[in-house]
Amino acid sequence: MVTAARLLPLILFLTAVAVGCSAWEMNIRLPTERLAYGGGEAVVAPIIHALRPLLGSGRQLAARAGVACDSWRLGVEAHNVIDWRTVPAECEGYIGHYMLGEHYRRDFAVVVDEAVAYAETLKLAGNGKEIWVFDIDETSLSNLPYYAKHGFGATPYNATSFREYVAEGSAPALPETR
Repeated sequence: MVTAARLLPLILFLTAVAVGCSAWEMNIRLPTERLAYGGGEAVVAPIIHALRPLLGSGRQLAARAGVACDSWRLGVEAHNVIDWRTVPAECEGYIGHYMLGEHYRRDFAVVVDEAVAYAETLKLAGNGKEIWVFDIDETSLSNLPYYAKHGFGATPYNATSFREYVAEGSAPALPETR
């Protein structure tokens, strides 16, 4: 009991020092916090920022000139951005990093896995007359080389140049569909 009585003031003192010195304040600095504007000074991140995935944004903040590019992409993918004709010019780099990076490949793998899982649940007649019809572009062949040369959708679609690309027959197979 004597030992506990002697340790209690020490524990209280250390607790007061820790709280008084802001020991609990998070002061995390991450490389993704450099702003594209405002002089590029590092900013202090709140703890939730440390949990934010560093994928698809080219390791920079997604907001460019008022457009949150990651939110725009999500809106397009969820079909909540309707009748868009081009990727916002300020998001070309973001979309390029996404499409050339591992995040796009993982997203595509998830879609392929879901399609296969769905197909495996179908009750087929078993008479050998079943048929699968695929839309080839972006289903089993990638148009990524074309889009990489044409601004990742930030420039208006040109049907003539796309037909020329298709006629080359150079579109690679998507690895997830092999």
